[in-house]
Amino acid sequence: MSQNFKLTKEFLASHIWSWGGLNEPPLTTSLRFSDDGFITGYSHPNEHMWKINNNSLEILSISGDVSWEFKTFLETDSSITFIALPNSDPNWKTFFGLTTNKKSSSSAPTAKEEGIRLVIWDLDDTFWEGTLSEGEISPIQRNIDIVKTLNGRGIVNAICSRNTFEDVKARLEQLGIWDEFVFPRISWGPKGPLVKDIIEKIQLRPETVMFVDDNVTNLNEAKHFVPELNVAEPDVLESLLDNPRFKGKPDPEYSRLKRYQVLESKHKDMAATGGDNEAFLRKSDIRVSFHSDIEAEFPRIHDLVNRTNQLNFTKNRWPEDIEEARLRFREEVEADFDTDVGYVKVADAYGNYGICGFYLSRKDEFLHFLFSCRTMNMGVEQFVWRRLGERHVPIQGKVGSKLEDPIVDWINVVEDVDKATGNTSNNDKLSNLTICLRGACDLMMTSNFLRTRVSTIEEFNYAYEEWEIVTTPRILALHEDLKDERNQDIIARLPGIPSNRFDSAVITETADVYVLSFSQESFHGLYESKSTGMILPMGTYHFPYYLPEGPTAKFDYTSFTYQDILDRGMSNVSEEQWNFFRNEFSFRGGFDKFLFIHDLHYTFNRLKNSGKKVIILGLNDKIGSDVRILEFFSKINEIVSNLAMLYDYPVINMRDFVNSEDDLANDGMKGGTHFNRAVYKSVSDAIIESILITL
Repeated sequence: MSQNFKLTKEFLASHIWSWGGLNEPPLTTSLRFSDDGFITGYSHPNEHMWKINNNSLEILSISGDVSWEFKTFLETDSSITFIALPNSDPNWKTFFGLTTNKKSSSSAPTAKEEGIRLVIWDLDDTFWEGTLSEGEISPIQRNIDIVKTLNGRGIVNAICSRNTFEDVKARLEQLGIWDEFVFPRISWGPKGPLVKDIIEKIQLRPETVMFVDDNVTNLNEAKHFVPELNVAEPDVLESLLDNPRFKGKPDPEYSRLKRYQVLESKHKDMAATGGDNEAFLRKSDIRVSFHSDIEAEFPRIHDLVNRTNQLNFTKNRWPEDIEEARLRFREEVEADFDTDVGYVKVADAYGNYGICGFYLSRKDEFLHFLFSCRTMNMGVEQFVWRRLGERHVPIQGKVGSKLEDPIVDWINVVEDVDKATGNTSNNDKLSNLTICLRGACDLMMTSNFLRTRVSTIEEFNYAYEEWEIVTTPRILALHEDLKDERNQDIIARLPGIPSNRFDSAVITETADVYVLSFSQESFHGLYESKSTGMILPMGTYHFPYYLPEGPTAKFDYTSFTYQDILDRGMSNVSEEQWNFFRNEFSFRGGFDKFLFIHDLHYTFNRLKNSGKKVIILGLNDKIGSDVRILEFFSKINEIVSNLAMLYDYPVINMRDFVNSEDDLANDGMKGGTHFNRAVYKSVSDAIIESILITL
């Protein structure tokens, strides 16, 4: 910063900022610096917090590391722009800027209290005039109108009163307003525990609850039991409907009131089971369905992301402006090919709760994982977490649930909770099936949709100590070679072989259905043991793979010395392992058509003899810019489809789903091996349909 410019907390907090790359469209025009050191109006893991350090502005990531350091600025008569390179990655030569008008922005936010979502009413000398137990009371029409208006705004009403329950119910029914309240706590006991019980049962944070009572002692007692509770005497009612905290959202159908009435009914039924929550849940017929049409339901999901707290594990928010939020969502989805995203609907015997959950993960970590408090204590978040493969959840702040507990086995997955009664037979068929998915990224991405419908065993290619572990038919056929102890000894001396390298549900026959794809034949070279003739595929990220145009010496790993591989950055191979590999194996070449056919016969015979259902997923061989891989995939398709016909295995043809480059992934390559999410969803539907035909 300039020596003449004094950077202050007040200056930053009193302005609204545009943020983005210089000379590029801004990522947001509503970034703000809050007094508590957090960034608001824009949400990203790299721009989470801020602080001033020696007259420089530092932007910190969600983990507390400095992402950006602003030491210079450009100043005009009307605006100021802070400029910085990323502190965490100096090789990224992109300048970013923060720009604002010099004048203090009148629209800059000020700290405000949260909106109220529940009002708890005392009755005597508060809701009505007089004391019911001492004689007749006088209704206050204004208060009756307030209750009805609040319900129409989605703000619900409860009762905490020292009275006889039957007398209160009869009087409120006479006034035609009994059904406008939920969770009435009417007894002669102390009010503090009763208020606390209402809040716990209704599953709202105390900061969003207001308790109104004419007795200050009762208010103080309630605050003692619930310190974050808002309390007020009856004079607050005179202007309550004009208070911004009671604005709510239009709810002319009383949908929130109805949901809490359902919740109240559930609590009564649970009490009838002696308070055994798990026994109650097992009787509740809880159903969930997973959906991927995020854009169609974006307003509800946007509200979930920005409003949920108790069961929002990651707390990554979107901009309040829904169109900015939509752009942010698309950026999050497109940032990585290996992205899984969906929302969850929930229903049970008491009703349909609609969209209650949302998740978005990249590889094995969630960026968003959150659920509505409507599902509190139902086990939904634990069930979904396990169903999605127990990916890492970077928990932020307080969360009202633990994902590891309990083991949930009382929830059923259906195609759509909105039409669950129409597909019960299919749900029952699928719920008892285990499907083995064996292949590469085509099935890996399809599994994001399949695992939400059925139990899956997933056998995909993956990285191990810088080696590419492939799931080709060759690996299955090697089980015959590994019956020879000499081959077992050879494998034990090689690099890049995890302990479970040759495990598969194809061998153990532990799945009911097998879905197989064969795109990995171009990932590696083939190496033959000089002493036993065993043929092994090997591929590492440090060297080029074999490609379909034909093998050359540069793909022969045995031609590299140990020093060569060290120079290329390999660090998980000992000199003894490498020299053994070079001496024991000779390079056989790349794809071997006849060996591939042999291995397919081995795989198909094993599955045919076990009586298992098999589905083949074909490869895209028409659409894309990588002509060599498309031609190679065409050869694979011809071989596999002919053999599949011989074994009477159905083949899902990718030409049915990939018709233009618009169907390819938006990853900048358009080569032809990666597709958009709609394609993978369609493939998963085709797999389910193929399974159901034979059940």
